[in-house]
Amino acid sequence: MTTYTEPKYLSDVLLVEVAQGWTKQNIVIAATTVALAIGTVLSKTAAGIYQPINFAASDSTKNAVAVLASAEAISTGQQKAVAIARGATVSKNNLVWPDGATEAQITAALAQLEALGIVAQNTY
Repeated sequence: MTTYTEPKYLSDVLLVEVAQGWTKQNIVIAATTVALAIGTVLSKTAAGIYQPINFAASDSTKNAVAVLASAEAISTGQQKAVAIARGATVSKNNLVWPDGATEAQITAALAQLEALGIVAQNTY
């Protein structure tokens, strides 16, 4: 029997939006070899291009700056997307982290998001 997995919706991640049109922001995502799900925690390069957070990096891409608000397909080039950039409450349980992320790394990234006004709360 085939199992159906329902896709993630923005409402699964974005719980409270301070002001419609202010919380979300249009961004440019770097090329990616994997599809990116809604809720992926993002970093930003020095050039202003967003990508999934990379805890192993030694540059700005190790810092959490936003949460992806639109699912993005595999791409060989940059693509437009939408991110939760400020003034929001998000579901901590539905955030997407890199494989191998430690609890300490996640805690530090959540603090970085909170400094930007993005508060993560457990949902049940």
